Amino acid sequence: MKTFWKPVGGHGARPINWLVPLCIFCVALTACGKPKGEAKKGPPPVPVDVAQTITQDTPVYLDGIGNVEAYNTVDVKCRVTGELTKTFFKEGDLVTEGQQLFTIDPRPYEAALQSAESTLAEKKAQKELAKLNFDRYAGLLQTQSVSQQEYDQRKNTLDMAEAQVQQSEAAVETAKLNLGFCYIQCPLDGESGEIYIHNYNIIKANEDKLVTIKQIRPIKIKFSVPGKFLEQIQQYNRSGPLEVEALVLGSDKPEVGSLSMIDNVINLRTGMIALESIFPNQDRRLWPGQFVQVRLKLTVYRDAVLVPHRAVNDGPEGQYVWVVQQDQSVAIRPVKIGRRNGHMEVVSEGLRPGETVVTDGQLTLRPGAKIITREQMKKMMEQASPKNPGPAEAAKKASGKSDES
Repeated sequence: MKTFWKPVGGHGARPINWLVPLCIFCVALTACGKPKGEAKKGPPPVPVDVAQTITQDTPVYLDGIGNVEAYNTVDVKCRVTGELTKTFFKEGDLVTEGQQLFTIDPRPYEAALQSAESTLAEKKAQKELAKLNFDRYAGLLQTQSVSQQEYDQRKNTLDMAEAQVQQSEAAVETAKLNLGFCYIQCPLDGESGEIYIHNYNIIKANEDKLVTIKQIRPIKIKFSVPGKFLEQIQQYNRSGPLEVEALVLGSDKPEVGSLSMIDNVINLRTGMIALESIFPNQDRRLWPGQFVQVRLKLTVYRDAVLVPHRAVNDGPEGQYVWVVQQDQSVAIRPVKIGRRNGHMEVVSEGLRPGETVVTDGQLTLRPGAKIITREQMKKMMEQASPKNPGPAEAAKKASGKSDES
């Protein structure tokens, strides 16, 4: 068997002994040939979204769900018994105070009034006669032409006649009232509902409900907030009724009212305190029975530092944000969050106005990591992509193709 490697110096040295240093030299030479930056390259920057903290006057709200109720609700009933002869409005109409709503057949009550007036006239005549007799007996008593007993009888007759006149006058007033009750008027401005009894039906006094009217201008909303805020509500409400906003579902324009009532007890089962607010409701956007989003405005924080809600993270030691530093690296910053204002959070400690924080992409971050915004990446990709040919280049390419054909 032939060998291709010849021993050196008479010793049986293996041919692989000189190959190992050669390989090490080649590797070192290759490394020396590379630029210094490529010999040790860090991880690529992490794509994220960022935002800057801002300062502005920020209101402090308590949020809840409210139920809209009519400011006043009246069940219209008739105060006399009779036939319903006429209705002056349609169901659902807006009615005003003093407007004629219904008419009950007035003829029986007109006759009762005439009878009462006749009785009154009779009693007045009897009173006049009793007065004349009393005056005559008073003169005769002075001359002792009549006895004291006869005088007392005439005095008693006059007193009874006066009482009967007063009774008849009361009967006339009652008859007038009953006649007036035949013409049913609206007690307040409001929205009419369903008419329960229609014309030509007999109405029983104080029993049958004709229609329900709800006053909706103004209107009230009842809602509840946690009882732990009761002291703050009372404190801020002392300087004047607190402002309340109501947002109808599906709308972005809130109605503005004021707090009108704080309940005198906290619900033991739920721990909530019931509140009531009044709204002008001039456009009638609020309607009885609606459920609305309610915001009770407690106070206003002046020049508060705000950060997007998405930038705030929860950790074992509390809440924190990723702050972008001048060298485009990120660091963890513990923060204390106050109240939420829409999609922004009020930062009470930990951030200054104008600082940049990460709002998306936090899961792949670590302290000291470099970042690049997704907007910067988009611009770089647009610059790296080939541009569309201009009109002259397009025409030149088109003519070249036609010549080849």
